[in-house]
Amino acid sequence: DRIIQRGHYTEMKAAGLTRTIVGVVEACHSLGVMHRDLKPENFLFVDQREDSLLKTIDFGLSMFFKPGDKFTDVVGSP
Repeated sequence: DRIIQRGHYTEMKAAGLTRTIVGVVEACHSLGVMHRDLKPENFLFVDQREDSLLKTIDFGLSMFFKPGDKFTDVVGSP
């Protein structure tokens, strides 16, 4: 919620958040997991500190995959 509430970030802060989010996607994919519902609401800060860890939540639509698998379904939640 803090990501949405804040609205605007400096370029440096936005780059840091983006780096973290891409790292999460990379880690999931390396384990064969596709989240399939990435959106700001599914990333939460652990606490109110400015340097708080960012956690990924809501893996309800996620699925396991193997390299070479092809997917055509459009998924996600509003």
